[in-house]
Amino acid sequence: MYRDIFTISALLLLSFFFLKKFGLDINEYPKPPKLAKWLISIIFVTVLFSTSISGLNSESIGALFRTSIFFLIIYFYYAFIASKTGDSNVYYLLLGLFISSLVLSISVYYDFVRSSFALFIFDILITRWAGAFGNPNSLALVVSINIIFIIVLFYSVKVSRKIKLTILPILLLNFGIILFLTNSRAAILSLILSLIFLLYQLEKKIIIYLISLTFILFIIYLTTPFLQELVNIYLRLETVSQRDYLWKAGLDMVSDYPLFGVGPEQYPKYFYTYIPTSGSYFFNLYIILQKPHPHNYSLWMIAENGILGLVTALSIFGFYFYMSAKLIKWNRNNRDEKFLFAVGLFSVGILVFVRSFFEVEGIFSYGFISRDLPFWISYIILTFFYNQNLNELHLKNDT
Repeated sequence: MYRDIFTISALLLLSFFFLKKFGLDINEYPKPPKLAKWLISIIFVTVLFSTSISGLNSESIGALFRTSIFFLIIYFYYAFIASKTGDSNVYYLLLGLFISSLVLSISVYYDFVRSSFALFIFDILITRWAGAFGNPNSLALVVSINIIFIIVLFYSVKVSRKIKLTILPILLLNFGIILFLTNSRAAILSLILSLIFLLYQLEKKIIIYLISLTFILFIIYLTTPFLQELVNIYLRLETVSQRDYLWKAGLDMVSDYPLFGVGPEQYPKYFYTYIPTSGSYFFNLYIILQKPHPHNYSLWMIAENGILGLVTALSIFGFYFYMSAKLIKWNRNNRDEKFLFAVGLFSVGILVFVRSFFEVEGIFSYGFISRDLPFWISYIILTFFYNQNLNELHLKNDT
């Protein structure tokens, strides 16, 4: 309930500021590029069609309603950063992301301190912390996106040296600690791969240092049994096999409903009919803790929305990588602020894409702001720079 109140309040507040700035003349509204319009249309048509074909149940109608509000909010954010000719509003948007993530960090530290700094349960299970966010996997994605943008700002000429030596290192250390406390394996793996790309583009020497450091740490790991035990506990390798139930249930659901899926937000209703009796005890925990999902974004979208779900999943990542790759190509020779953000945004794409093979939250989950907004903030920034570059190229061609 509080999420709905927050979403409606945010929409009303943003609507007020939007109308105050742009008025009612539609011709004055900032226009996103065609690719962004196509993407939103594909997503909206998918949810609308799937909701209709699945019987107009309340959960699916709610998903359609949230989707509409979510993308209206996304457009307001885009209009905000596009309302100036420069890119100063991009930094304000990132500042908002950093501040909100810091608030979540404080809530994690608060819970961690209240537990007397408990890292393990019964000395054999690692604890996972999410604070007020509730979901450690989703929080891990948020802080991972923050980490990428902080590294980008380290190379920005528009950020003062004082900030680079004081505030940014503190933020980086904080989000690194929070990522560790979430114990999200998918986010950590995805972040490592995205940072390899980012640092290769910006500072190839660091890659060599990191490879050397990794080799040294690996030798220490092999020669230290106690460290091996700690790493094995942290990685929770014994839980990997439990996902077999989730993946198989998702594949079986797709097999039974290949064309249209079961409908938005309907996966949890069908899930329990697809798991064997041997796994029912384990998945009773999902009733208490969270909604079940197949731990694979594309599989989840196909299971709920059929063929259109696959088109939507491919479009979200396809359009993102296309725009960010174009942005890198257009600005590679200049290696200016746009190039810096282009490689950073491409890195965010790698992060979210790789993670999508293991998790479903944080991409597009029918308009849940707390889950999806951080990734879509990067999509907003990408769309803004892409459109800006596109207009500059058109001006050059005209002259």
